[in-house]
This record gives sequence, structure tokens and C-alpha cells, in this order.
Amino acid sequence: MKKSTPTWLAQAQAAAEAEALKTTCAVCLPDEAEGISRRQILASGVSLTAYLSVAKLLAAATPARGADTASYPPKRKLVWINMSGGWDILEVTDPKPASASKLNILYDYGQSHAVAGATDGSRLGRWLPNLAAVGSDLLVIRGIAMGTTSHPAGSAYMDKGVLSNTGMVNSASIPAIIASESQATIPIVQLAGGSDPQTDRGILKPVSVVRAQNLELYRSMYPVDDAAITRRMAILDFLKNSVAKSQAEVGTNSRLSDLSASEAKLRVQFAGNVGAKMALTDADKAAFTANAPKGMSSDSQNAVALALKLINNDLVTCVNLGFGGFDTHQSQNTRLEPILTSVDFLLSQLVAGLKAAGQLDRTLIILYSDFGRTPVVNGSSGRDHWPVGGAIVMGGGIAGGRTVGATSDDTLAAAELIDPTSGLRTSDSAVGVQINPTHIGGLALALTLGSTYAAYRPYLPALAALTRLKGS
Repeated sequence: MKKSTPTWLAQAQAAAEAEALKTTCAVCLPDEAEGISRRQILASGVSLTAYLSVAKLLAAATPARGADTASYPPKRKLVWINMSGGWDILEVTDPKPASASKLNILYDYGQSHAVAGATDGSRLGRWLPNLAAVGSDLLVIRGIAMGTTSHPAGSAYMDKGVLSNTGMVNSASIPAIIASESQATIPIVQLAGGSDPQTDRGILKPVSVVRAQNLELYRSMYPVDDAAITRRMAILDFLKNSVAKSQAEVGTNSRLSDLSASEAKLRVQFAGNVGAKMALTDADKAAFTANAPKGMSSDSQNAVALALKLINNDLVTCVNLGFGGFDTHQSQNTRLEPILTSVDFLLSQLVAGLKAAGQLDRTLIILYSDFGRTPVVNGSSGRDHWPVGGAIVMGGGIAGGRTVGATSDDTLAAAELIDPTSGLRTSDSAVGVQINPTHIGGLALALTLGSTYAAYRPYLPALAALTRLKGS
């Protein structure tokens, strides 16, 4: 026996169909509305099923809830760059002169590059001249005590600030934590080579990730022509009116508030033509292809170009990028040169593009790797895993043109103790600290969510030497 339709559902269906007729004909003459068919409604892109779902949701609305946590809207965007494989810090952050038999230096110290404007002797490796020229917007971090030589463990430690021998860490990544406080169109986008952020581990607010492989599908959800935008706006008008009517009848509650907030957010996105702003054009690629080093990966070029466009259009909060190939157990010179030459070109163009758009001080860029590599070259002209690393920070208003942290002069065997305020070496063990990946996470959180957010993540401490801003 066929069940009868509940009165509330029949009323909701009738109201939804009547409202949909009006909405669909918002650009028609009034007397055309009566004659339009259900088929025409569906063809116009208005889904009655969606409207019925909304009607059910409104009928089952729950009382309003209070604020669950304080609000920490990100002050800066984050570009989180994974240099996968464990890079050789002698070639990147920690070039040294040949001073002892414990070090195998593969190139003359004079080939390394002084960081522009630095007064403390800061240098980058021989294949990073363009990054060294970033100067006062670049901070070198040396002597990161990794506590591991495992790829999964080192990568997870840098990405999440938690050390595990297996790399299986039940904790959210740094970008996921920051993005969870964001109202951006895309809280996190993961592009070529970027680490895959865990978003469901200890996050106080839900967050979603858009990945490179489904970015085009995501983009296609947004209208790009005037007719499609008008049609979507009509749907939003219907939703807005439905929420307003329900609020008048039952008062405000959490579900109605969530629907209203979602409608308002989508309206801004549609009106701002987000779909077009997510599409990469030849003009967008030009800075990353003209005069590019030979043999550069087009995937890397496109990823960095898209990162710049998304940031400059204020569509993202966190971008995960990455470059692989740093696990150089053999033929290190041959393998590293093309990788670092590409990194140097692409990231210097990213910095230039952000600076030109007035976004560099509002965008924090952090390059990190699994760990470092041995001070001594092995029998295959390569270097093996080593538990001391380095990192590079750019933008974000950071006080750059300097180095924080150190390794011993005649070996990479130890990450030196530093004064947490000055960042300089100290022999005072009562004051000194070894930089480790938790401090990199603390740096990121302090400059994006603010120092008061530290109460939620006490395992990610911020060092004053790392978080110093220009003019302070």
C-alpha cells in the first residue's frame, strides 16, 4: 500500500516548486511564469531535489549553538614547500669552506652566493643565485635537529611537528591547522609535489583540500559566463528567501545560520567570477616559461604559476607545493644541478610576482626537507641520510637577510645550541636550544594565526629569533 505524503513535505514541495517557478522566470515577463513546465525548470539548472533537501533541513532545524572556539582568521597566507628526499644542506642552506677532513666539499666556497644585504655572512648554495638575491625578504635556517634519517618520519616531523619512527602521525599538518581557521574559497590547495595534508586529526574546525588531480573538476563547479552566473544567482536568491521565511516563522538556529552563511559565501564567489580566476592562461604562465632553464618540468611551472594566481586573487589560504629528487645517494652533482636550478628560477619568480602584487609581506613561504645528507661523500659520488637539516623562509614580512641556527664549522655532525632570541650560537646550555621541526611549525602558526593560538598547539613553540618581523 502506497504511503501518503506527510503534510509538511507536501507543503514544502509545493512551496519549493512555486518558488522555483518564480526564480527561474526572474528574467522573464510576469505572465510567462504560469506556463513554464517542470522540464524547463530542470533544464534551466534549478534542481527541485536540492530544494526539497533544503526544505527537509529547514523543517528539522536545531536550536542555535554558541561559539565553539575563539576565531583566528589567518593574517598571512602560507606556501608550504616540501623538498622531498632529504636535501644536502651544504648545497642549499649551509655552504662551508673546505676546512677539515671530516667534510667533503664538492665546490669552491666562492661559488656559493651571499644573501643580498646580509651583514652576518648568510649564504646559499652555488645553484641558488636568484633566491640569494631575495635578500631582506629571505631567512636562512641552519642546524635543524631532525632526530631521524627516515624519509616518512622526517617528512611527517616537518609537516606536522610530531616525531614518529614510522612516520604514521595522528596529527594534522601545519597547513591544515592554519586552513581550518580560514574562510577562503580554497582553504588548502595541493599542487605538484606538495605533501598530502591530514585534515581530520585534532582540527578544531572542519577543513577541505582541493588537490591537483581534481582542481579542474572543482573549477568547473563555478560559472564563467554571464548566463550561467545569472542562473546560479537565481538559485541563491531562492535559497536566501527560503531561509528568511523560515527564520521569520521559527527564529534563528544553527542550521539556518549555516545555510545563510553558505549562500552569502557562494554569492560573493559567483559574483567575483572565481571560475575564471582559477583557470591558468598563457599570460599567467609567461613569467615561469620565458627564459626558464632547459628541461624544466611543465608540471612544476604550471603549479607555481597557479599558486601565484590563486594567492594574488585571494582564493587560497595555504598552498602545498613540492620538488622531488633530493635523495642523492649517487651522482649528486649531476642530479642536483637541474633540480636546484629549477627551484631557484621558479621560486624567485613566485617571490617577484607576489612582490609586484603587494602580496609578499602577506604570504609566508617555507621550504623544508626530510633531513640533510652526510658530510662525507660515499663511494658512488653521492651522500647518504643525515639527521641535521635546514630550511629557507621567504616573505611574510619576516626580518630577512640573516641566518638563524648553525652547524659546527668542521662537520655537520651537530646542530648547535642557539640563543632563542638572537638566533646566534651559545655555549650556555641553560639558555640555548637546538632548532627542530616543532619550531618551524611554531613559526608558521605564529605568523599566520598569531601567538595567542599557541595555547591550542603547545607542542609547536615559536622562537623569537625565527618570528622576528621587519622593523622589530
